[in-house]
Amino acid sequence: MSGRKYRAQILLDPEQHRALVEIARREDRSLSDLVREMLWQQLEQRGRVLPPEVRRRLDALERIRQHRAELLRQRGGTPLQIDVVEMIRQMREERDERNLLASGRR
Repeated sequence: MSGRKYRAQILLDPEQHRALVEIARREDRSLSDLVREMLWQQLEQRGRVLPPEVRRRLDALERIRQHRAELLRQRGGTPLQIDVVEMIRQMREERDERNLLASGRR
């Protein structure tokens, strides 16, 4: 689904725009990404066969979205708050400690 994309402008009714923005916000996605997916779904329903790679990627994205929604539901709607830099630093320290212990056993 990546690769070259073509710009297309469309006029939406205000209610269509509000609904799309709300869905995109709820799913933490861009409006463009959401509309592209909806277009693929509609093309598929109208008999256009998706290339296998596109179908595979769409299916994977849907599984990711479902998994994310389930995790958010389990956490009461609160996303994980992690400090990635701190997590990497801690992992490196743990790795270094294991390596030092392993080298001392020789």
